[in-house]
Amino acid sequence: MGHERLAAAVAGLPAAEQEAELLAALAEVAAVRLGWPAVGVRRAGAPGWVARFPPECEPAPEQVIPLGQGLELVAAGAGDPGELQVLAAAAARLLESARERARLAQRAERAARKAREVLERHRSQTLRLSELRGELDDTQQKHLVLSERNRIAQDLHDRAAQTNFLLALKLDRLLSDLAPEDPLRPELERLRALAVQAATQTREAIYALRAPELAEGGLQGGLRRLLRAAEADGFTTRLTVAGTPRPLPAAVEDALFKVGQEALTNARKHSRGTAIIAALRYEPEMVTLVVQDNGVGIAKGAEIERPERFGVRGMRERVSALGGDLRLVPGDEGGLLVRATIPLKGAINHGDTHSDRRRP
Repeated sequence: MGHERLAAAVAGLPAAEQEAELLAALAEVAAVRLGWPAVGVRRAGAPGWVARFPPECEPAPEQVIPLGQGLELVAAGAGDPGELQVLAAAAARLLESARERARLAQRAERAARKAREVLERHRSQTLRLSELRGELDDTQQKHLVLSERNRIAQDLHDRAAQTNFLLALKLDRLLSDLAPEDPLRPELERLRALAVQAATQTREAIYALRAPELAEGGLQGGLRRLLRAAEADGFTTRLTVAGTPRPLPAAVEDALFKVGQEALTNARKHSRGTAIIAALRYEPEMVTLVVQDNGVGIAKGAEIERPERFGVRGMRERVSALGGDLRLVPGDEGGLLVRATIPLKGAINHGDTHSDRRRP
């Protein structure tokens, strides 16, 4: 009879998921099935009860059996201590099983949450990749258009503009050799005026073909506008010019502007700095542009020219195509320093001395 009662008591313990539910059932089974008048479960050293049966009882600690994890089964009154030990051992195993299931459930939830996060990142990255592809297509198209415009502008400068200049020069010499009353003078003067007009129109066409950002004020004007845009983002900026400013070949001016534009954009987006300095230096055989910020600079070991960094690669390609050199190095006082140097190779531009595009 005793074994049957004990078996029924053990069978009465539920395989509950919640610890509180199992402990409440343990106290009730010990009291109802095994005949203990007052049974409770408490945490060792803590006041109050986690569960007890009957609900209003205050079990005296006549029998105290550890259940693990700091829990104790307390029973008072007449009962079989051996049966209570067996019931407590069964309950302890059920408690450990419940805890293990809870741990597994937590791990499964963490894994599911991580999987959802990975999926969301994948979706976000896929969307961003699609956007980048579109931006790259647009950038490549703009670059192709700009390159072709620069090629045509350079061709006009090297051929049509030079031819008109030489024609006007030869007509000047012819006119200087003619007597004022020579009947050929009016016709030659008319031809010279046409040559000057053709040269002017050619220069206007060259300016119209080049980067629209340089239409007002040339390279210096374009850089000042870029710096003003950085000031709108809270940066302190400065442009310095060393040497004697002079007109530059279209390809050189456009390449330096694009380098400055990309360097300033990177500084505004990524430097986390407060100041940007741009410097132009004109030398007889070359021109140099430097852009430096006071931000975080390049992380040690970072690959500044990874394939996905199209801006840096584009800068290098533009400068290299003109036989120049591009350097990206840590600044002397922190931040990133971008330096582009392009040789002028004796290029002659017959524009005005300040490269003001409003006055061909």
